[in-house]
Amino acid sequence: MEVAGVVEHIQLLDKSNWNSWKENMKFLLMERGFWSFIEGTELPLDETTATRRDKSEYKQQQDRALATIYYSIDEQYRTLISSTTNPSKKF
Repeated sequence: MEVAGVVEHIQLLDKSNWNSWKENMKFLLMERGFWSFIEGTELPLDETTATRRDKSEYKQQQDRALATIYYSIDEQYRTLISSTTNPSKKF
């Protein structure tokens, strides 16, 4: 269930550990370069000038942020966020 080693060491989010989980996830997402998606400071791509590669890389970064959050949540709660495609809404 890894997304590069650290997720295994963060206790899965459940009904009792929101504050510690949130802090741990913040720093994990910062370390991986995904925090700007959560904060909403990641600028959207300019569709008129972005290349296909730019779009693909942007989408891949978003997907990695989503996966990092998803895999750090207890399985019984994952369905609550599985339909969201925006990383900041999952967090």
